[in-house]
Amino acid sequence: MKLLPVLFIIILCTTKAFAQTVNWKKLEQLNPDKILLDPANPPTKALLVGSFHFGYPGLDGHKTDSSKMLDVLSPRRQQEIRQLVAVIASFKPTRIYIESRSQRYTDSLYNAYLEGKHTLRRDERDQIAFRLAKELNHPKVYAVDALGFTNENYRKYSFIDSLWKGVVPVDSTRDKMFDKKYTRFYEAGDSLELENTLLESFLVMADPLVLHRYHGHYLSGGFNTTDYKGPDRLSMWWYTRNLRIFNNILTTKPAPTDRIVVLFGNGHMPILKHCFESSPEFELTTLKELALKMQAAGKLK
Repeated sequence: MKLLPVLFIIILCTTKAFAQTVNWKKLEQLNPDKILLDPANPPTKALLVGSFHFGYPGLDGHKTDSSKMLDVLSPRRQQEIRQLVAVIASFKPTRIYIESRSQRYTDSLYNAYLEGKHTLRRDERDQIAFRLAKELNHPKVYAVDALGFTNENYRKYSFIDSLWKGVVPVDSTRDKMFDKKYTRFYEAGDSLELENTLLESFLVMADPLVLHRYHGHYLSGGFNTTDYKGPDRLSMWWYTRNLRIFNNILTTKPAPTDRIVVLFGNGHMPILKHCFESSPEFELTTLKELALKMQAAGKLK
């Protein structure tokens, strides 16, 4: 019986000794960027701008009620768009990438706009990207959107149909509960957009927690299945689409001297942000950083 207290003391002393020998500074010695980054070829600076769709095409899962739709062509919203564009312009971008799959169509619209033959539509690509590109004398706007693997190949591979049919959720009650909560979340966002300026709304959408939670909806309804259909469907539809978008940006070969803006629907931003943050080829700047700098300089009105 006397042996137990002695063993306890030995164990306690050993634990303390181990804790005292951990050199936390030493554990930080491996800095990957000291190896992966080349001062002679610095990473390309990038700004991700997540947007709601100004024209409300109704193609997303959440449909904004007509009473909460913004009129981006109204004098108030046009002034707010000019403010938002001014903040993005302070980044001094050299290239702008948008959510379009057709470069030819994008070129025709943008060139018509430069020639005074195209009136900007209720579309964030027109209102933000085209407006900004013209201000900065850019010769083109880059179309880099893509279809996901399943959308592109559903006629080619019969197994794709099985991913969308007969999906059995692990807990349908859980899915329905989160669907209701997310509906309230989206409706709260729609209400805030009516009150906020567009810059304020874009800053809210770019908040890291907001981005994480937006992405979280993809991980509830239809994802947690009794087999692997849910994960397979999500990866081959949504993840491949965003990875392809990132790949399309890479194929344009942005140089270290470039400063790129990527304007896409905000639902794309969690995965795109992960790609840009992980890649040693890019260094992210945030809209919040730009807005704070302009505010500090007295240039944000």
